[in-house]
This record gives sequence, structure tokens and C-alpha cells, in this order.
Amino acid sequence: MAWKEVQIGDIRWTVSPVVERVAHTHAWRLVLNCRSRGESVRTVWATTSLQSPSRSDLYAQADRLTEARLTAVVAEHVGSD
Repeated sequence: MAWKEVQIGDIRWTVSPVVERVAHTHAWRLVLNCRSRGESVRTVWATTSLQSPSRSDLYAQADRLTEARLTAVVAEHVGSD
């Protein structure tokens, strides 16, 4: 199940938050798994600038992302297809 959904152009994207370890540090980074819905299914990993030493803190920060900010991050990575 998707965490959130955003509309980019005429394509609907389901978005799920994931955290990954930042190389050579003790920090974690928030990454968004974005999957298009419809005829041309596509998966894109959208990195964000959000980092923290705590994975749970990153998930809390993800929950506080506004719809506009989330849409902007996804749009930056998927283009305006």
C-alpha cells in the first residue's frame, strides 16, 4: 500500500518513504520510492536532502512533508512525462 499519492502532469504516482545509510557516516537519508500507475508503469527512486542519525526521526520528518514539497521532490526526479 502506498504511503501517499501525488499527481505529476497526467500521471499518478504512489510514493513510499525508505531510509538508506549515507556512506562513510552514521547518518541516514530519506529516499522516496515512486511508482507510476496506469499503462506505463515506472519506478523511480527520489533522494531527498533530509538526513538524520535516527531512522525513526526521518520517518517522522517524512510524515511532516507538505503535499507541495512532496510533489516538488517527486517531479524533480520523474520529470514532467
